[in-house]
Amino acid sequence: MGSGVQDTPDEFSEFRNEWEAVIARVIARAWLDEQFKAALVRDPTAILHAEGLVFPDRYVVEFYDDPGASPRDWHSVGRGSRAVHRFPIPPRPAPDAVNADALGVVDGSALACCCPCASCTGAVSLQTWH
Repeated sequence: MGSGVQDTPDEFSEFRNEWEAVIARVIARAWLDEQFKAALVRDPTAILHAEGLVFPDRYVVEFYDDPGASPRDWHSVGRGSRAVHRFPIPPRPAPDAVNADALGVVDGSALACCCPCASCTGAVSLQTWH
């Protein structure tokens, strides 16, 4: 007997994996390159597009320095067809501190919200994707 839970991956799982990898990559690059970080904060959309990640125009995407943030402290604010997706850039970890726990990963899965649509927080409805 089934539990009533669908056993197939959700329709956004592939996209979720892709955008998480892009966000992590641009934050890591920002740790190493101050000019890149300044460009990421100033115009994240252009950088994300260059990385192959395109958020719908109705979303605002923000990257910002946050010395109190931890990796994957990503969140969204808003409801309906408009949301702000905020990606803090935490301090660069010490080279000896970089491991799965420091990066917010447990058994290969992220601790952050599962997708940029923030449907789990109610920030955006399914109609946003249509």
